[in-house]
Amino acid sequence: MPGNASQTYLTTRAAVLSRRLLDARALEEMLQRPLEQLAGELQLTELLESGAPEANINRAVERALIHALMLEFTVLIRPLHGAGRNILVHWIRKFELYNLKALIRGKIYGHTHREIEDNLHDLPPMISLPHKQLLATEGVAELLRQLDEGHYSDIARQARRVYEEKNEPFSLDAAIDQRYYTALLKQARATESADRDDLLRLIGTLIDHQNLMWLLRYRLNYNLPPTVTYYLLIPFGRQLQRDRLKQLVNLNTLEEVIDALPETLAAPLTQAGDIEMVRRRMGARTLEEVRHQLRYSKSALTRSLAYLVIREADLKKVFAIIQGRILNLDQEMIRQAAGIREGAHV
Repeated sequence: MPGNASQTYLTTRAAVLSRRLLDARALEEMLQRPLEQLAGELQLTELLESGAPEANINRAVERALIHALMLEFTVLIRPLHGAGRNILVHWIRKFELYNLKALIRGKIYGHTHREIEDNLHDLPPMISLPHKQLLATEGVAELLRQLDEGHYSDIARQARRVYEEKNEPFSLDAAIDQRYYTALLKQARATESADRDDLLRLIGTLIDHQNLMWLLRYRLNYNLPPTVTYYLLIPFGRQLQRDRLKQLVNLNTLEEVIDALPETLAAPLTQAGDIEMVRRRMGARTLEEVRHQLRYSKSALTRSLAYLVIREADLKKVFAIIQGRILNLDQEMIRQAAGIREGAHV
């Protein structure tokens, strides 16, 4: 747990930053504002007026929103050291893993360096990979071997083993995601006792969400066998643990999976007709749990992580709104994509 001064700082900063979080009314107001005003707030007016391709504008919007989150992250970690700092830094590394996946896909599909670079985010040095060095590698195996030392070594080694066995992007993505969340759980277990229980509760909630969505996609969309699916999951969620997951992976329909979930997870998913509806409802439920931690946890570290999780979800909704406006989509379609009513997109 941070010292008293750091605890006070974190508690205060998390409370101040929480005023930036967006409720349904704020998102609806954003949806109604002129696109030019939204672009101005993100300093993208010139790009919008230039007639640049939609893909370029979307990338610029996404980068601006991620940059905003990185600035807030930097504020929160300022007083931290040791295990407390490590867990927030590990959480934010998810954005550099997006870059790693883009680098891997680019290598697999033979994209040019310029094409790959266009899909990379500019992130703080403490989490950034050596992009130019990795771009210069001959292939995926060498790229991953370059990461054998350092913060991403465990993820890179597992990804390299999977690549050498299967040589396709889906298994690589799954291995990277699984290792990321497993390491996040390990970081939480390394924190001091005053923070540990609330952190494990928060991270367990996030893992439950990921496990359920992975399970549904792997079994029902990709038709992976139960055993393969199970080994791509994390058997240490808050409610979805080893025995429950072994039961769930052997089911064959969405209805069967929902019926076999613990009551608190199954209730909001009643009559969910497809995986997308499950994603939205499960996202809403997960964010409710995270908001509870933000409001009531006695651990300033847990509240800080909860804030970052919710803020990321908010910025995804903002991105969906701006993207929808750029594409001139119907407002109801934008509301659904942004999860304005259901609060989804964890």
